[in-house]
Amino acid sequence: MPSLSDTLQDKILNEPKPLSDKQRRAVLCPRSHIRIIAGAGAGKTETLTRRIVHLLLVQNVDPSAIVAFTFTEKAAQSMKSRVYERVRNLGGDEICSRLGEMFIGTIHGYCYRLLDEYFGYGDWGVLDDNQEMAYLMRFGWSLGLGRGRYYATDCEDFANTLNVYYGEMIPQTAFRKPEDKAFLEKLKKYEDLLDTHKQLTFNRMVQLALDSLREKPEVSKYVQHLIVDEYQDINLAQEELIQLIGDKGNIFVVGDPRQTIYQWRGSDERWFEEFAKKYPDTETIHITENRRSTVSVIETANGFSDTFENQHYDHMVPVRREQGGVYLAERESDIQEVYWIADQIQHLVSRGKCNYCDIAILFRSVSTSAPLFIDEFRRRDIPFIVGGKVGLFRRKEIVSLGKLFAWLYEDGFWKPDRYSKE
Repeated sequence: MPSLSDTLQDKILNEPKPLSDKQRRAVLCPRSHIRIIAGAGAGKTETLTRRIVHLLLVQNVDPSAIVAFTFTEKAAQSMKSRVYERVRNLGGDEICSRLGEMFIGTIHGYCYRLLDEYFGYGDWGVLDDNQEMAYLMRFGWSLGLGRGRYYATDCEDFANTLNVYYGEMIPQTAFRKPEDKAFLEKLKKYEDLLDTHKQLTFNRMVQLALDSLREKPEVSKYVQHLIVDEYQDINLAQEELIQLIGDKGNIFVVGDPRQTIYQWRGSDERWFEEFAKKYPDTETIHITENRRSTVSVIETANGFSDTFENQHYDHMVPVRREQGGVYLAERESDIQEVYWIADQIQHLVSRGKCNYCDIAILFRSVSTSAPLFIDEFRRRDIPFIVGGKVGLFRRKEIVSLGKLFAWLYEDGFWKPDRYSKE
């Protein structure tokens, strides 16, 4: 007769749907350091969820000993809801009531939790990226950022430089040129200003958490299992933090080096290679099944990854049987492209091949590429929804309002004759 733990394990692996053999290996792997390479549509969120549930219900790991990092809050909420639902269904309300002790969230969220609980930052505010930009626009004058028509650009450049400085952990001794010293002076004023106003930025939270953990490493000694999703998207500072937190426990990383798209922010796929070098006991599992895309899409993606220099990745394997199609259509101009795509949409819908809601159009930039499509779709009564978020300071009404204030402010901030007609 199977034991209770065997029964629970069987349910975790097979409900609501059975996991693949490689997913099962990932859930059950007993190694201290595990590296999962999983492409798009491989079911990695489901794999992570079931590993956490297995740790809680079969291995009886205390919830407070588990820390799981996701790249976004949305991904964290999705994983939390799955874990809570499975634990409640399989383990009951008692264990579920203790799940609040477990951390599932972003790296920045965890850093703030550490700073709040252990290092006296509980009454400090947090500025997200947009709020930090607004903060710089407000106080950049006192930092010595450029005045005149390029003030906004100078603030944005300063913010981008901060991302590199903090993310790459550049030592101040590396700044030797006169303009470098000017940056360090602005940086000192900026950090002093943030301290005066008791404000944390995302970058500084990671830096302060690193500094604090180096002084008091015992703060994170309770972490037995550290799980990191989207490992290809972390930068050097975040990698250092992961090593500090998971130093005495188990580290389980998941990602896909082929999807490293945040290199401008310090992300680097080399972490995958160096992970196995840092931890010789690492077990690497490639989850190659793709449950999302059609055969032709996967074959095209595999073809692209074959062209990557000095890298070899296992091909994704389609689970779906539909062949699908990938086509390249070139037109003489942007407007001709818009007409052709609108024609294709109307043709597909009129023949009953699909509904409007089954169609998506991806752009490099919604703000610069979508307007022509929006105008044509409106002219043809093609229903659509514009997805994604447009930055507050890119919205036309906000830009116009900003220009109005600039015009009223003083000569030289922006040229008033440029905006007097708006």
